[in-house]
Amino acid sequence: MKVSLIFTPIDINPHNKSVSFRDEKLGFVPPTSLLIVAALMEREGVEVDLIDIEAEGLSYTDTLKRIRSFAPDLLGFTVTSWSFYSVVRWINKFKEDTAIQILVGGEHLRLYPHETMSHEAIDFCITGEAELPLPEFISAFRANRPFDGIKSLGFRKNGNVVIDRTIQFVEDLNTIPFPSRHLIKNELYENVLSRKKNFTALITTRGCPFNCAFCTHNHQKYRARSPENVVDEIELNLKVYGIYDFDIYDSTFTADERRVIRICEEIRRRKLDVSFTVRSRVDIVSKEMIDSLKSAGCHTIMYGIESSNPDILRMMNKQISLEQVMNTVSYTKQRGIRVLGFFLFGFPGETRQTMEDTVRFSLDLPLDYALYSILLPMPDTEIYAYYREHGLGDYWSKYSMALDEPNIELIELIGTETTREETAKFALEAYKRFYFRPRIIWNKLRMLSSFGEFRRLLSGAIAILTK
Repeated sequence: MKVSLIFTPIDINPHNKSVSFRDEKLGFVPPTSLLIVAALMEREGVEVDLIDIEAEGLSYTDTLKRIRSFAPDLLGFTVTSWSFYSVVRWINKFKEDTAIQILVGGEHLRLYPHETMSHEAIDFCITGEAELPLPEFISAFRANRPFDGIKSLGFRKNGNVVIDRTIQFVEDLNTIPFPSRHLIKNELYENVLSRKKNFTALITTRGCPFNCAFCTHNHQKYRARSPENVVDEIELNLKVYGIYDFDIYDSTFTADERRVIRICEEIRRRKLDVSFTVRSRVDIVSKEMIDSLKSAGCHTIMYGIESSNPDILRMMNKQISLEQVMNTVSYTKQRGIRVLGFFLFGFPGETRQTMEDTVRFSLDLPLDYALYSILLPMPDTEIYAYYREHGLGDYWSKYSMALDEPNIELIELIGTETTREETAKFALEAYKRFYFRPRIIWNKLRMLSSFGEFRRLLSGAIAILTK
C-alpha cells in the first residue's frame, strides 16, 4: 500500500488579512502532525511519500507529477478550522485530476465531521487522535474490507456518510513513534526565531491543564511524554539529521516544573549541543526553571501576556498579574534568554484605551519580540460559547459547509468599543511602534546569527512599512 501525505500552502484566513505580513514572514515549520501520521503508517508497512508543497517550492503541476509518479492508493491531508478552505481547494483539484481516494484528519474533524464530509471529494475522515483508528483503517483499506465498526472513522457507504464520533485518546504518549523526518528535507525549515540549521518542531505534550477562554487545547486531557523519551528524540534528530535547533511547540511546555528540569538535566547529561524555544505562562516559571532552561540551550521563551487590563485578563481566565509579567520577563532577560510576548486585542470589554494601555505596557517590558493578534473565537472554546450566546450561532459549522469562502461573512467583535477593522488597524500601528524603536532595531542587528535571519528581519520590516 502507498500513501501520499500532502502539506498544502496555507492561505491567510480572511479574518487575519490585516496582519498577514506577520504570518507570511515566519518561515517554514515542518508539518509535525503529518510526520507522525507518516510514522504510524510506516509502522503498518505502508510506503509513504510526504510532500510539503510550499517548503519544497512545488507548483500544482509539479505536485501532480510527483503523485502520479509515486502512484499512491490514498492521499492524506490535515485540516484545521483556520486553514479549512485553503486545504479543501487543493483537495478538490487533486481529486478531479487523479480520482484517488482522500483521507483527512485534524482537530476540526472532531467537531465538524459531517460538515467536512459534505465536501464530496473527501472519502474518509478520522475524528480524533489518529494513533488508535489509523491501524484499523489501514488494515481494512488494504484488504478491501468494510469499515463498519472502526471507532473514530468517517466514510461513505452506499451514497451515505457514516461517522463514528467516539473520542479516543492515547494515554501513554511514549508509545507514539517519532515523526518520520527522513521523508522531508530538514534543511528547508527555519522560522523567525530559529538560530541554527537544521531546524524542526517538537511536540512533547498534548492538551493543556489551564483554562484560557480563547484556547483550543484545554478541552483535551493533559498528557506528557517522559523526559527520557523527549531527549531521545532530540538526540536522534541531532545525530541522524543534523538538527541543532528546536521549537518546542507545546502550548505550555512549562506546565510541570519538575519534568522541565529533568529534560534540561538529561540534555546536559548527554552533552547535546542544541538550542530551543518554548512557550509558557508567566505565573508557572520559577527562577530555578529559567536557569535550567538556559543551561540546556533555551534561547527564547514565548509568554502569553495578552492584555494589561485586569478585568480583561480575568475574563480570559489568565489569572496573572502585571507584576508577575514584569518580574518573569525581566528575570528571563537577565538570564540571557530572548522573550516574545503574545498580546490579544478584541476581548469583550476592550476599548481604545485598554488597547493603548496594553501597547504601552508591551513597550515598557524588556521584550525582544511582540506578537499582536485580533480575537477570532475558535470552536470549542469558552469565548466561542460566549459569542454563540450573543447571537453568532454555530459559525464554524456553517463555515465548514459553505461552497464559496469569499462570500462568508467575517465574525465581528462582540462587546468591544471598536470593530474588527478598527482593531486590526490598531494592531498594525502597534507593530510599527514596537519594532521601529532604536533599541529593538539595534538589538536585532547585534544578535543576528545568519544571513537567513537578516533576510527574514528585512522582509518583515518591509512588509510592515508597506501595509
